[in-house]
Amino acid sequence: MKNYQSNLPALSHLQFAVLEALEKVEVMPGKYIRMKLSNRGITSTGPSFYQMMARLEESTMVSGGYHHEVIEGQIIKVRQYQITSDGLCALQKTKNFYQAGRQRIVEGSEDSFEKGLPVENKTIE
Repeated sequence: MKNYQSNLPALSHLQFAVLEALEKVEVMPGKYIRMKLSNRGITSTGPSFYQMMARLEESTMVSGGYHHEVIEGQIIKVRQYQITSDGLCALQKTKNFYQAGRQRIVEGSEDSFEKGLPVENKTIE
């Protein structure tokens, strides 16, 4: 059996969704990233979301900073994020990984599956 571990993308599905949301914008506040994720059916609590964003910052996939807004006379600090070149690279590698897997499935390539998995109504032995 081939070792597929080294070919797996470095991003989790949540990290992928965040980077994809940031891909085409210059900066985006965290609350809007959460809304985009929610529109895709991905929900999380505020603390878990911002912990994930901190991990993405630590891994240099995104950069973050504060923007001040005045709401009803109160100064509010709003956390904003942007994707970095490392994040764009990881996002593209992940997209390439899944696109290649999809192509192998469409073509019915047997070497891309573990034994016993069905491919187009047949079982690989």
